[in-house]
Amino acid sequence: MHTAILSLLFITLYGSGFVATQFGIPYTDPLSFLTYRFFITAIILTIVCLVIRARWPSSVKEVMHQSIAGALIVGTFSIGVFISIDQGTSAATSALIISFQPLIASLLSFLIMRTKINRPQWIGLIMGLLGVSFIVFSKLSVNSLSGIMMSVLGLLGLAFGSLYQKAFCANMNIFSGGVIHTSSSAVLCLLISLFYGDSYTEWQPEFIFSLLWMSIVVSIGALSILYVLIRKLEISQVSSLFYLIPVSSVILSIIFLDESLNTNELVGILITSVAVFMVNSSIFRSTRPTKPI
Repeated sequence: MHTAILSLLFITLYGSGFVATQFGIPYTDPLSFLTYRFFITAIILTIVCLVIRARWPSSVKEVMHQSIAGALIVGTFSIGVFISIDQGTSAATSALIISFQPLIASLLSFLIMRTKINRPQWIGLIMGLLGVSFIVFSKLSVNSLSGIMMSVLGLLGLAFGSLYQKAFCANMNIFSGGVIHTSSSAVLCLLISLFYGDSYTEWQPEFIFSLLWMSIVVSIGALSILYVLIRKLEISQVSSLFYLIPVSSVILSIIFLDESLNTNELVGILITSVAVFMVNSSIFRSTRPTKPI
């Protein structure tokens, strides 16, 4: 039950990021937004680490592994999605591409790490993709090939990053590891921004709210929970939770952006919920953590 609550909290917090981003992205370019976001998160987490005396990596090898995992899960994923939307790809199209992540991550885990995935889980993973398709179908549009490719890049970063995190950073402290993850992502965004184009930022209240929400609630709250779930569960189970991110975004958009729920979205929510339950039925039983956070 503890893991089920964490999963629900992750879905809600991570889904809120897609809503919060809509308040801030009109006032800045995507790479400036991400650079500010990750540097703020790294600073806050560093202060937390100093206060609680968090355990830091004991070797350069650990730092490198955590830096690579962070650059993939956090940096590459965020860069791909933000630039894709900035280049004209609709949020729905990007979400549909990203929704392939559970299938790809589970397949990679099956092929590389020999993780056992049973038939109901495979069926659930495929059903989840179908459910997400229903949710985003009515808003689907294809405007830019380069934007599509950037979403694919974000998809691959998230899939390979989750697998890398599971393989090499399973015992990572979520606070000091969060500092390394977001710092490496901030440096990556800063380097790419030098070649992306002109940067600009209008420090309006909407932008500041969006930036702080993404820096604290999503980058610290949601991602910390994600690292715990990666440690406790199989990759297929963790990845399938990403099917529910569009569901969370739709529900939060209805609450905060006055959007309506159409029939396709309702059917998609039902299919996706059943699919995720099929993949993750075991997390509704009590799960005892094997390692300290």
